[in-house]
Amino acid sequence: MKWIFLSPHLDDAVFSCGALIWELVQAGNQVEVWTICAGDAPKNELSSFACSLHATWQVEGDVVQHRREEDTLACKELGALAKHFKIPDCIYRRSPGDGEWLYPGEEAIFGGLNPLEMPLIEKVSWQLSQALAKDEILVPPLGIGNHVDHELTRKAAHRLKRDLRFYADYPYVREPQNQSIIKVMAGSEEWREIQYKLSPSSLAAWKRASALYSSQIKLFWEGEDELRQELEEYAALMSGVKLWMKNQE
Repeated sequence: MKWIFLSPHLDDAVFSCGALIWELVQAGNQVEVWTICAGDAPKNELSSFACSLHATWQVEGDVVQHRREEDTLACKELGALAKHFKIPDCIYRRSPGDGEWLYPGEEAIFGGLNPLEMPLIEKVSWQLSQALAKDEILVPPLGIGNHVDHELTRKAAHRLKRDLRFYADYPYVREPQNQSIIKVMAGSEEWREIQYKLSPSSLAAWKRASALYSSQIKLFWEGEDELRQELEEYAALMSGVKLWMKNQE
């Protein structure tokens, strides 16, 4: 089988599903990670918010190209192929009318997709429809955490009218309020859980691959050691890795 994991950014699918990706590859499956918001940053000007994130990432030169290279290496570590779409990250997107930044701060990026970007959902969905084969298993994020690019990715996948297997968005799902969402889903007739057990080898591969996103570790963890420890704790909490499918109505 061929599996396609949809990643809003250049790290999400591996942070969320790295061990499962490795297990699938070891079982003889083809796996690809398609990052939706992997396009170039503006050349001439960045918002103050984007500048602050770049400072945190501590990357010299072409920041987005550096992140694409991180993602390619991380996917390769798991035996998967990385594919990068050309939609820019939300922190780089402007209003098509007045040119104002659509997401000028942290509150905005977790505040719901800007109504001006509704056509972008259809654009991404069309791009996916052109790239996908009928028999490929498609795995988008649930959108836990409410990041606008995760919302974009989930809604674009939903418009394809095909069976989907969803993953929980890590590290956002580690927050207590987001864990409650998983608990509600577990007791809902709307959702069906698919449980995957992890081997020590897959957990080790997940840690290695995730550590290759050195620019992004600084956003969520004190360092690689904390990242590796939290991945282990998350795997124990989930009893491996879970995907979710919607039950037929």
